[in-house]
Amino acid sequence: MKISTISAEALTTGQIARWAALQQETKEFGSPLVGPYFAQLIQRHRGDVHVAIAEQDGRDVAFFAFHKASHGYARPVGAPFSDYQAVVSEPGLELDGTAFLAEAGIERMAVSGLMDPHGLFAQAALEPTLGYRISVKDGGAAKLERLRQANPKWAKNLRRLANKMDRELGPIRFVTGDTSPTALEAVLSLKVEQYHESGLTDVLRPNWVKAMMQDLFTRTDPNFGGCLITLYAGDYMVSGQFGVRQGGWFHPWIASSCPKAHPYSPGIVFLGQMIRYAEDIGIETIDLAQGHSHYKAQFSRNPVTVQTGQVGRRAIPASAVKSGPIGMIQKRLDLIASVEPDLAGRLHAGWTAVTSAPRRLMARGKAQQTDRVSTDD
Repeated sequence: MKISTISAEALTTGQIARWAALQQETKEFGSPLVGPYFAQLIQRHRGDVHVAIAEQDGRDVAFFAFHKASHGYARPVGAPFSDYQAVVSEPGLELDGTAFLAEAGIERMAVSGLMDPHGLFAQAALEPTLGYRISVKDGGAAKLERLRQANPKWAKNLRRLANKMDRELGPIRFVTGDTSPTALEAVLSLKVEQYHESGLTDVLRPNWVKAMMQDLFTRTDPNFGGCLITLYAGDYMVSGQFGVRQGGWFHPWIASSCPKAHPYSPGIVFLGQMIRYAEDIGIETIDLAQGHSHYKAQFSRNPVTVQTGQVGRRAIPASAVKSGPIGMIQKRLDLIASVEPDLAGRLHAGWTAVTSAPRRLMARGKAQQTDRVSTDD
């Protein structure tokens, strides 16, 4: 088996087609975040995207896109927007994932949602976590009915919230495939405000991220492009999500809601409406990724298991990764390094992290209070 590494811009038409075909052969690889089109998107706006390719018997059998850092460390392509990672490979392929990475010059890499259906990293010291996906292949109405049967009290509350919003704010209007630049700007601006108020790193600030978002927004091809979905109450936009889709798989990145609408739980109402109408634009899978399980679990009754930790010959076992304040600082620094490619950007983000610490502590306290509230009430 031959392992080679090339720039994403050097991918041939045949290699792109082969990579996409391998995605279709294994359903877990359907996420747009692990395919060739996402790698090319990041290459256009950020650059420094490398692709490791395994070739056997004259055919390409595995692909993996990444960013090189230093001293053998690497990051998944598009981090921190890469909620999932995977070596997209041929079913039945005998390939040691750690050795594959080493041949590509990767000695250590952090993963937050590694999909490994073929067991390439079976020996890695990783920890399982849940990825929340909503399948609407049978139609939104059928999915909502299954959710109602699983938890009638929760479903009743969902209808109550939607009816209250409709009655007090104005008639609910759900826009699938919103093409309004003003709507996109509103969704992104609300998210930036949320980052500021919570003291979190503004991952939308770097120029390459802004260019990527605009590029995706103008690409309305359902095979690969951006997708903006918005919820209005009358003429008032209360919630919206923007992300990337490949075929029927939609992965929203940016989810934001207007603070004035918070008493109506706009995010919850939004997800209910998205399930109902996603099929109108050919969406079959709504991928909510990991985290925030207190509300995602209500919509995704059968989450998938993915892996988190580090992979590579010099990987630190998940059980040995530092937790507490030190671990949080390390995660923050790695996030900054992943989204800010140059020193000036990293210094700006680092200083912002220091000055926003009080806001982070306040936001964390509020989040803990929110988590105590049952979504069934």
